[in-house]
Amino acid sequence: MPPKPSSSSSDAYPVLQPNFPGAVLTVDEALKPLSGSRKGFSVFGVRARGDRMADALPDLARALSGESALREQLVAAVARIRTADDEERFRWARAGRIYDVAVTLLTKGPPAAYTLLFYDVTQQVRVEETHQNARRYLEDILDNIQLGVVVMGREMRITSWNRKQEEFLRRLGIWASIVEAVGIPISDLIPCPPGETWEEITERVLQRGESYENPRQVYGEGEHELVLSVAITPLRGQGGELIGAIQVSEDVTERTRLEGELRAVEIRAEKLETLRQLVITVNHEINNPLTSILANAQILRMSKDLVDEKTAERLRQIETQVKRIATVTRRLRDMEELKTDAYIASGPRMIDIGPMDREEAP
Repeated sequence: MPPKPSSSSSDAYPVLQPNFPGAVLTVDEALKPLSGSRKGFSVFGVRARGDRMADALPDLARALSGESALREQLVAAVARIRTADDEERFRWARAGRIYDVAVTLLTKGPPAAYTLLFYDVTQQVRVEETHQNARRYLEDILDNIQLGVVVMGREMRITSWNRKQEEFLRRLGIWASIVEAVGIPISDLIPCPPGETWEEITERVLQRGESYENPRQVYGEGEHELVLSVAITPLRGQGGELIGAIQVSEDVTERTRLEGELRAVEIRAEKLETLRQLVITVNHEINNPLTSILANAQILRMSKDLVDEKTAERLRQIETQVKRIATVTRRLRDMEELKTDAYIASGPRMIDIGPMDREEAP
């Protein structure tokens, strides 16, 4: 608080020194200005010279009377002050500036007088608003990103999480709001990763300051299966000390399913390629002798003087079967999809090469 204003025996009220470094005014119980420092006058846009301070009081009175919001708050503050040790504070804005106003009893009277001290907190308020806006902005981002975020304190107790994390928990049948979760250890709400314990993870993250990652953490089963990619990172204070941890989870359930399907397709393609390589070998190792057999059978069949009709019929059957073998190897070579069919009931399966054309049938 400012020092007590100087006074003389002829003055009804103490008078403030104009050069007092703070923005301060004295007012009577009717809130009429009595004196003030230059900075106190300037709060209301009133200029006062050191030797003519009293001449500026009417201008200050008019400016003060025009500030209805200030006067209402002053009336309420004055009504609550009973002793010189009492102080009332409130916030007031004028001409783009923001002030914390401290009101104290100067003389009890009657007539009473009060001291008004104006602290310019414009920059402080703007910094606070910037921080609040940034905090709200970050909270909005966290609530709308497609990642589950859990913030934990020093003992891995939950301090905050976002909507996506709450959605993950509900998919696992865990119905808890952030209000209910604050202060609860994460181990009481979120299932332990397979093959790990929360004690091990806590020791790793909060004791050794290392990150924990699990790219495929499977929870639930069947239609309720949830696969998360989880990373838990230490949080450090300004001095580098460990103050908690943050867990970020990404839903990779669909990606895992698609990767599984892709791997199945790759395995089928690998099997088909292996079959094709086998067929190339079969074509080379079987079709060449088959060509020789077919040519000899045809030559013999056409030699009427060397074979009788019964033998010729058997030679035609040989030609037909050789052609069928050639067709089978060609179909195997040209297969684009590997299909199997039952060879015998409850027995091994065979490769399905499709129905034989009439001209290809024996």
